[in-house]
Amino acid sequence: MNRLFWLGWIAVFGLSLGDGSRANAQVDARNPLFAYLTQVDAPKMITYTPSELDPRQPANQGRLATSSIRKDLTALRPVFDGLVLYGYHEACTPRVVALAAELKFKAVILAIWDPKSTAEVDGVADLAKQFAGELAIGILVGNEGITFKRYETDDIRIAASRLRSKLPKSIPLSTSEPLVGYGNAFIAEFGDFLAPNIHPVFDREAFAAADAANWAREEATKLAKRTKKPVLLKETGFPHGGKPAYTAQSQAEFWTAYLKPGRFSPGTDGAWVFTGVAFDSFDMPWKTQESGLPIEQFWGLFSKNREPFPALTSWKSAPARP
Repeated sequence: MNRLFWLGWIAVFGLSLGDGSRANAQVDARNPLFAYLTQVDAPKMITYTPSELDPRQPANQGRLATSSIRKDLTALRPVFDGLVLYGYHEACTPRVVALAAELKFKAVILAIWDPKSTAEVDGVADLAKQFAGELAIGILVGNEGITFKRYETDDIRIAASRLRSKLPKSIPLSTSEPLVGYGNAFIAEFGDFLAPNIHPVFDREAFAAADAANWAREEATKLAKRTKKPVLLKETGFPHGGKPAYTAQSQAEFWTAYLKPGRFSPGTDGAWVFTGVAFDSFDMPWKTQESGLPIEQFWGLFSKNREPFPALTSWKSAPARP
């Protein structure tokens, strides 16, 4: 029996490995991903796009060296044990997940950028089946495509139905939208958990770093209470450049305040909140070129050359729970 099976079994019966004081009835054993997210020592995840990949040109996925992906994940692994991805490409994503398993990451949330693409849907399904015994797996069916009109709710529904026909229910599904998108009943009700992007940089521009961090956490908690569903806050943060207010110091202040209350907040009826996802791994200049927004290239906890910024220290010392 694999490690993830035993993790779920231990959670169900309230047992611990050699230390009864660490038994925790709040562990959610509905599936391996939930058990991973709600364990006593709440994990640390990070959103990941390869540092040397410009995904705007599909050919770049194949050109990207496997050694580059390995260097990225090796830089992340001392602090983080889970990855959150953004899409699937057959030339790149299988290499990312294979290396993540090899480097002993514990979880990967796979993603489908375009729910209308059966190639993406089927590729993600195959990867999920291949690695479900080694990694806690979840799947995001789309990222901000409803808000920005790249696809429609029916496209998410059809893609999810195709996934469900190929995968066990032990692999949970969600989608991801900016906070405003959760006013859409379909988005708020879809899937097994919610994965919002809550960005005070856009929604509360006047807030200083600590106030912005507290606001993001509060909004995630409100969403869990309103929908009665688990919430994984997938994106939030402070850039370290692009405007005078955004510096390496203010980025570190944001993450210190954000992480101080802990990375997991229990809720009633399984509506917990997980705030242990860092955004983002590496600075990406192509994001500013694409969006025209100067701040978009400066979200990383590492530079594009894999050099850490001060905010990484906040993650190294972050408490697991209140």
